[in-house]
Parts: sequence; structure tokens; C-alpha cells
Amino acid sequence: MKIRSYLVFCFLVAALLPTLIFSVWSYRDAVSREIAEVEDRHLLLARKAAATLHRYHQDLVSAFETASTKLQRGQSPQDISGQLYRLNMCCIHLTDKTTGRIKHSLDPSDIGKAIPAVSFAKIKSIAQPDEAAFSGISVLPDGNNGFFIVQELERYYAFGLVSPEFFIDLGKSIVFGEKGHAAIVDRFGTVIAHPRPDWIADRKIIAKVSPVARMMRGETGIETFYSPAAEEDMIAGFTTVAGPGWGVMVPQPVAEIYDKVAQNQSSLFLIVASALLATVLLGLLLARSLSHPLEELARSMRASARNRKLSRVDPENGMIRFKEIVDFCNSYNRMVTRMTQAGEQIEKLAFSDHVTGLPNRDHLQAVAEPILAAVTSPEDGGIVVLVDLDNFKEINDLHGHHAGDLHLMACARVLCEVAEKLYKSPSFTRTAGFAPPLVARIGGDEFIMLVQGLVSEADIQSFLADVQLAVSEPSPELSITPSASIGCARFPLDGNDLEDLTKRADIAMYHAKRAGKNRVQLYTPDIGTQSAAETRRDLNEAIKKGQLFLEYQPKICTRRRVVISVEALVRWNHPELGCLLPDHWIPLLNGSHAMTRLGEWVIRQAMTDHAILANGGHDLWVAVNVGSNHFMSSGFVESLETIRAEKQFDSTQLEIEVTEDALFTSEHRAFSTFASLKDLGYKVSIDDFGSGYSNITRLASLPVDFLKIDHSLIAGASREPRIRTILASTIDMAGKLDCFTVAEGIETQNQADFATHLGADCLQGEFFTKSLPVDELIDWLDLQKGPAGHLYLRPESRAV
Repeated sequence: MKIRSYLVFCFLVAALLPTLIFSVWSYRDAVSREIAEVEDRHLLLARKAAATLHRYHQDLVSAFETASTKLQRGQSPQDISGQLYRLNMCCIHLTDKTTGRIKHSLDPSDIGKAIPAVSFAKIKSIAQPDEAAFSGISVLPDGNNGFFIVQELERYYAFGLVSPEFFIDLGKSIVFGEKGHAAIVDRFGTVIAHPRPDWIADRKIIAKVSPVARMMRGETGIETFYSPAAEEDMIAGFTTVAGPGWGVMVPQPVAEIYDKVAQNQSSLFLIVASALLATVLLGLLLARSLSHPLEELARSMRASARNRKLSRVDPENGMIRFKEIVDFCNSYNRMVTRMTQAGEQIEKLAFSDHVTGLPNRDHLQAVAEPILAAVTSPEDGGIVVLVDLDNFKEINDLHGHHAGDLHLMACARVLCEVAEKLYKSPSFTRTAGFAPPLVARIGGDEFIMLVQGLVSEADIQSFLADVQLAVSEPSPELSITPSASIGCARFPLDGNDLEDLTKRADIAMYHAKRAGKNRVQLYTPDIGTQSAAETRRDLNEAIKKGQLFLEYQPKICTRRRVVISVEALVRWNHPELGCLLPDHWIPLLNGSHAMTRLGEWVIRQAMTDHAILANGGHDLWVAVNVGSNHFMSSGFVESLETIRAEKQFDSTQLEIEVTEDALFTSEHRAFSTFASLKDLGYKVSIDDFGSGYSNITRLASLPVDFLKIDHSLIAGASREPRIRTILASTIDMAGKLDCFTVAEGIETQNQADFATHLGADCLQGEFFTKSLPVDELIDWLDLQKGPAGHLYLRPESRAV
């Protein structure tokens, strides 16, 4: 039975006159109170909506600036593409400030396209150098309504296109009464969101409506006005969003207020009449039947808040089954079901990796913390294994990101299989309370395995060998031969904190990677205490504090027997560890921005030292080593030219040395960079040729000046006839390609004579001198002019 039926029955039983008299004299006061309440409520709704838009504006600006920065650095903002989609940001482009052509974009197919002149003019008119700015609602290039979000960068205009769907959805969410609604406008008074779709589509300008005009002036308040949309008087709360100037107005017809007051008066009349004339029994019965289900619901909600778990209520509870109460309880139960399911889905998304489905870093931390905290003795310990996939970036670059995702999923699958096989093994210790092995993905190409119960070194090594074998098996979906570098730390021996254990496993992993990749390394204190991230951080500080310096090793022309150039070699004067040679820390910088900063510092310092050499009377060019990723970056040549112009340096006096592995990333880009450097007058050389995948055919297509033959090939050729034949052929072919050869690592007279006899154009190594600071190098060069100079340095034929 409906509550309305009982209230009507009570109304008929009771006398109507007292209620009518009470209604007349209280009507005016009720209207005043209702209007005051409406004003407060509407202004509160407007402010809440404005706060939501303010957060949305902050999220838009943050995501836009992050993506713009990554695009400007040549990085892919793939990790925030989901956020951009949720924020209704259609695209982000970096355009040339002069031509309007797209230089960088989330969609590579848009690169090179020209922005329409009208859109480009609008972008330029609103762009600001220090912050992102928004246009008014307008027609986007695709014909739909939307906003431009624009920021002026150093070399580009960064702009994105934002769909107004968020505003429209927000407007639709604010509905009350029969005609109460929300209207959202831009700073020009143009409709963004409104109950009338045609006003949205036509971008209706309502700037002349009084509350809108006040919003455009940045005001906040309450006002009664005539609405052209509703064609009646409205009362509205309104406010603005600081920054973009959006305005939110929440209007409601004044007539609805009077209707509500009248309705409340009627309800009040019924309540008063029932309270006065209804029997005590009927009142108790109604109170019991009405209040008891609601009390149960309130108790259930308090328990849900206390236990952080929603619980259902019984809709049949009560002496009289009111349909509204039953429907209300059923609706609440449906809400509990939906919210529980949504919470489970959110928890799954928050604690799992979207590519592999494995637990992510947060999930790992939550699971590992109690496990590690409970370990009190070595017998309860285990291992943390860090698996870093080798050459994962090359897989993405050569085969595409889809192939990279397939590789990640394949590795996740085999790691889980290895963990499950271990857990089911009869020899594995499954002590009560021990957690099963956990596999998680914590980064782009990194996986963590947490295994409790592996204690003996033999068992650990056997398990690590199984892991290495599993991730090294070729994937049937991909035509690649995968491998991984694996580091392992033990708990509690190496720590009881996941962060410390991960750091030590990371140190061990980099030790394995530095040893040649596809290796396993168990952490021991003697392999170091600094992770790659800490080394990169310390290097940035070293550059700022002037802890780096250069030493130089001369290159000798075998024909003239004179020094023709010097190679710059970087050294790190660490405040705690002393002078660090690059072999110990350069590998930890590979693929990071720290390598680029280091390369730029070396180039700048080498140019400075070259001026010192020239002032000392030595006309030599200087060679610098550049990391492969730095060399292959899109801005390398431009940054090199910027430094050269800053130092007023002659480009013909600088030689750029790069290892051959730079060619594996993109042969086309490598050729373009080599050609650009040659056109600008720089000398270019391939370093450590013969130490890796040496390819003389690829060399034939590149404009290379020097080929630096690795010392291992020189040393091997002096002992092995077959290597000697390969070396002689390499030198001969390089000569026919107009490419000079440099024999590196010359340490003895025999090696010098041998390399000279085979036809090497230049020699370099400690046979002549160890690397020297620039001041000592000048002294050594001066010494070679006299009889006390090196025996090899005597005049002969033509120079290189």
C-alpha cells in the first residue's frame, strides 16, 4: 500500500480547518524561507560545478603540458594517451611558428601537414609563452564545436583540440525540479552546455542576459531575471571559473518555488492534521512501519562506512510494507551491487598492468610489505628478482609498439609459468604462511618476481637459470630472439624493504647488462651500492658542480709520424669515490637524458680546450664521443650547431665519434645525421669497429671519414692469421671507400709496427702516452718537437 493512501485516509479523518488556517498565515513566511534556501542551493550548485570545471581545467593543462613537453623532446606520450582520451582532448600538435606546419604530433600521420590559416591565426592570437590558454567555443577543423588549448613554446606553438563533451555531461548532471538546469558559457558568453541542443550546436550567444553579463565580468551571485529559453522568470545562482573565464549558471523557474511552497504547505497541513487527530495507535503503527526500515538502512550505511564495505538491507522489514520504502530499499541494494562491482573493477585497474594483466608496482608494494615485514630469520627469507628485457626499445622501433606489447605479454606468461612450476615443485618449501610467488610488471621493460622460500644459493641459481631460459626462448608470434638481463637480491640478507631490495636487484641487473646482457647476477655488496637512477642523478649534480673534466689522447699519422688530432675522454672526479673512469658509469646512462646532457657538456668543454691548444701553437682537431641515442635524436645536429655558434668554433676542427650500434635503430636517420654533419664541415668516425656487429656493407652507404678499429681486433690480428686477413681486408676496403682507418689501443712497439705495416692511417693508444689533461697535453706535444720526443714520431710521407 502507498504512503499517499494512508496520508489521504488520515486527512479525511482529521479536520481540514486547522490546517487551512495554519497554511494561510504561514504561507508568506514559507515563501521567504524557500527563496532563501533556493538562493543558497543554486549558488552552491554553481560553485560546485565551477570547482569541477576548475579541476578539469587543471587536468587539461597538466596533461597538455606533459604531452607537449614529451613531443618537444621527441618522446612518445603514449603513457598518458588514456588520460588525454578521458579528458576529451582530441589531438595535440607542435607547429612551426612561421609556417604553421605540424612538426610533432600524437598522430605521426599529421606531421608535415599545414594548419588551416584561420585556425593558425586564432592559435597565434591566443598563444602565451608562460601558460596554456583556451579559446572560446568555436568550430574546430573537423567541423565540430570545441576549444583550442594553446601554449607558445620556444620553437613551436603547441595546441590541442578539446571536445566540449565534459561540459555537456556536467550540464546534464545538474537537473532538478521540472525546469531547473545548468547553463555553461565561455568567457564571451557563448553557450557551451544547455538543455537546448540547438543552442549548443549554434553556439548561442547569451551575453546580454544579465547573470551572464555579470559572469563575464567575473562576478558571483544570485539574480532573478527573464529567461529567453524558458520564457519565464527565473532565479539563478552563477559564478565563474578563474583562468579560462568559463561561467556556470544554475537557474530555476520562480513559479516552481511557489509550487513547492504550496506543496510543502499541503504536506505540512496533512502532518499537522494527522498529528492532532490521528489515534495514538495509528501514529505508532505508521511511525514504526516508516521508521524501522529507515533505521535499518541507516545502521547498514554506518556499518558500511565503518567496515569500508557496502552491505545490503532487507526491503521486507516493517509492520506495514510501504511500496515506496520497498522500492527505496531495492534501489539502494541495486546501488550497492553496482558500486561494489565498480569498486572491484577500479581496484583491478588500479593494481594491475593494462598490457600484461600482471600486478603493477602499487599491487606489488601492497603485497610485499606484510610479507617482508614478517620475515625475521633467513629460513623465512626469499628473493626479489628484477628481469629487464634486453633491446626492448629496438623491438619497438623496428617492429612497432604492438610487437613490443606482444613481447611483454609473452614474457609475462613465461615468467608466471616458471613461478607456478616452482610453487608446485615437490622440492619447494611451502611453509605455512608463505605467500605464493608473485610476478609483477613495474616499468616499460622491467618485471619483478617476489619468491619466498628460496634460501640456498644453489636453489636460487637454479631458479634464475630457469627464468633466463624461459625469457630467452623465441616467441612464436614474433620473429625475434629475446633475452633479458636479470638481477637478484635476497631478503632478509640484503634488506627487508621492497625499495631497498629492488634497488639492489637493479644494481645487480645493470652489472649483468654491463657484462654483455643476457646474464644473471646475484647481488653482492662488492658490485656497488648505487642504482642506475642514482648514478644519473649524481651525474647531473656533477655537471652542475664542475666535477667532470676531460683528458686527451693523441692520434698519430702513420705516414708523417706526427700528431694530427686528439680524442677527448671524460673523467669524473667523484667527491667520495675519487676519479671514476667512464667504463664504470657510462653504461648506466644509456638511453637516458643524462647521456644527452653529458654529451653536450663534453662537446662544449672540448671546444673550450681546443682554443687552449690553438693558443699553445698546436693546430689539431679534437674528437668527441657521442652516445648512440644522443646521436640519433632529432635535435642532435641543431644542438651541436647551437654550441658551435656559442663557442664561435670552426666545425672542421671537430670530429664526432659514434659506435656502430647507432645504425641499428634507424639506418635512414643515421644516414641523414651523417650527411648533415658532413655538409656542415664536421668530421665523422665509427668507433670500436670490430667489437660488435661490424658491417662493411652498411659502412659503404655512410659518409664516414674515419673507421676506428677496436683494440681487440688489433691484438687478435697480431696472433691469429685469419684475423690478420680480415683486418687487412677491412683496412683495404675502407681505403677504397675514401675512409681513413685508426688502430685503437696500441700498447706496444710490435702492435704499432704491425698496424703500420697493414696500412692503418692512424694509431692511438697508451704506447705513445696515457690520456692527459689539456695543460699536460701541451707540454707533451711541445716535447715531441725535440730529440726527447717519442721514437715513433719521426717525419715520413704525406699526412692524412
